[in-house]
Amino acid sequence: MPLTDAVEEIVQGTVVRDPYRWLEDRSLPETEEWIRDQQRRSDRHFAAYQNLSAIERRVTDYLDVEVVDQPAQVQDRYFYRKRSGGQDQGCIWVREIPDGSERVLVDPSQEGRFTSVGISRISSNGDLLGFEVRRGGQERKEIRFVEVNTGTLLPNRIPLGYARGLAFSQKGYFYCQETEPAIDEHRICYGSFSSAGQDSIVFRVPRTKGSRLVLTASERWLGAVWLHPEDPDLLTDFWIADLADETPNWVKIFRDRRAPYSPILCHDRILVLVQTEPDRSQLIELAINGEQMGTFVPKKSVPIRQIAITRNRIFVNYLAHRIATIDTWLLNGQRADPVDLPLGGTIQILPAHAQNTDSFFYTFESFDVPAAIFQYNALANTSLLWHRRGPTGRNRSVHVRETTVPLDGVQIPLTLVSAKGNEVANGPAPVIMTTYGGFGVTLTPQFSVLASILIELGAVLALPHVRGGGEFGKAWHDAGRARNRQTSFDDFIAAAEWLCEEGITTSRQLAIFGGSHSGLLVGAVMTQRPDLVRAVLCIAPLLDMIRYESFDEAAKWRREYGTAEDPLDFQALYAYSPYHHIAEGVDYPATLFVTGDKDDRCNPAHVRKTAALLQERSAQKSPVIVDYLEERGHLPAMPLSVRIPALARRVAFLCRELEIAIPNGGLDETTRC
Repeated sequence: MPLTDAVEEIVQGTVVRDPYRWLEDRSLPETEEWIRDQQRRSDRHFAAYQNLSAIERRVTDYLDVEVVDQPAQVQDRYFYRKRSGGQDQGCIWVREIPDGSERVLVDPSQEGRFTSVGISRISSNGDLLGFEVRRGGQERKEIRFVEVNTGTLLPNRIPLGYARGLAFSQKGYFYCQETEPAIDEHRICYGSFSSAGQDSIVFRVPRTKGSRLVLTASERWLGAVWLHPEDPDLLTDFWIADLADETPNWVKIFRDRRAPYSPILCHDRILVLVQTEPDRSQLIELAINGEQMGTFVPKKSVPIRQIAITRNRIFVNYLAHRIATIDTWLLNGQRADPVDLPLGGTIQILPAHAQNTDSFFYTFESFDVPAAIFQYNALANTSLLWHRRGPTGRNRSVHVRETTVPLDGVQIPLTLVSAKGNEVANGPAPVIMTTYGGFGVTLTPQFSVLASILIELGAVLALPHVRGGGEFGKAWHDAGRARNRQTSFDDFIAAAEWLCEEGITTSRQLAIFGGSHSGLLVGAVMTQRPDLVRAVLCIAPLLDMIRYESFDEAAKWRREYGTAEDPLDFQALYAYSPYHHIAEGVDYPATLFVTGDKDDRCNPAHVRKTAALLQERSAQKSPVIVDYLEERGHLPAMPLSVRIPALARRVAFLCRELEIAIPNGGLDETTRC
């Protein structure tokens, strides 16, 4: 049988047809030619857009600004990544706090515009920095090292792989890096700066389907966290060793604890974030023999989301009714004043590189405010704005309405975002609709350039908080997880129908968009209700849910999606798998897929197969376009010169399909940031 023939196989007693199995093989010349043809199709399609250049200028206004992220303070130095206006990729900088002088430590431009860098780990004295190097948007990365005082690149390198932790010791470094997919064990290795390339294995555990090993550290301890599935549970084992030993003597603290049971090394103490009951968690302290010494942070009515550790305090981030709070606890167990936070947006504590400090960083963003970085000083109990992206004098420009959609006795929350002054439209308006609805993630206000431009042009952003997310705790997540996944899609469809019934929009003016897990959601909604939406923007999705575990590391998502190896899971997966529900005689909505070869999280084969199946049917009259780039991956690491035209195409596609007019001469200058 030729490689390009359809495949039929029996899975759990069901005949499953896979007409484009051959497109999973990237090495085939037929696959290469298919990709080239898609790129030509895409170029021809967008060449006919008259207002593309005006939209591209507007996108440039938003994206071509100074961007700072990954801030860290270690001793008397700030470290951060910064991309100045006009630069393709960000550089890693260091600033001396006493005199304010700053300099570039790592500049990726010498290795090509698709190479990006980021901070991986900083030594406790601030003299050494480990940085990650990525090619394109892939999740795998190489780790290199730079001597901060001189800016000298060291010869040591950790080879390309999935990074699971890095810790500096006195003469070298420990790391956990998944480099060989075929290997049957997880490893922690030690590398010495005096003998580059002669790394030794210092810890190993078995590698099974869906297992993972993570390396963590404090000033004193190394920690090895082994997560291993044992149906139906995910279990955790934990060891510690002295960070000062080049050949560590590992001591097992506990084994086979049912997740979530997450150890945290706090200075010389062992804390564990443990779920006490659904939707509640607490921090407990363990002795070296694994026995519980007491409760450090007691449980609240909502679970702990994030933790920050400073010299003598622990900060605990909660999210209740989509409002963030950060409580403060002294290391002696006493409670201190909570952190005073900005309101009306999303708070995110940023990763720290040192515990021997008096501050931590967090970000704030909302629907109309890009992420701003704040540094909280524990001694002064104050937050100072550390960096704001874009002009500082910008006023709030959106109106947010909260409502609910009834469905079978359940109220599905719905957030509507529109331009100020456009709260009550004269008749139906264009609506762009998305959500996440998976992995227990709560949908909170976030800044989106795509949404901001479309809102400026009169569209309404609709965000239904569907089951599968975390808005109302574990029960809300479980109601849309695994075999209940269809519930998430039903909630989304109900919200779309409600928008049409209420006269807010019509099916001809409704577009849905999403990426990653959200890409799966819009793919399922498109195939189940093609009559309900006009256009679909589907970015880096999962679409073949029968074979999703066959690609990369997707098997680790079994608890969220289920597995085709289980008969009941298979029936649920097959019932909604978008690739398997494309009907022969249906003209599906206009669709723009976005993917690339470097996506090692949601493999591009999902898009290749689904797009090919949509395009080859004679009933498909609406355009099906694939924006395919070899260097594009799942992570947002594309150079600015690629991101601007790519985002302009997405905005232009939605404007054209929803018949959103672009003002003569482009977008109104008065709306510019």
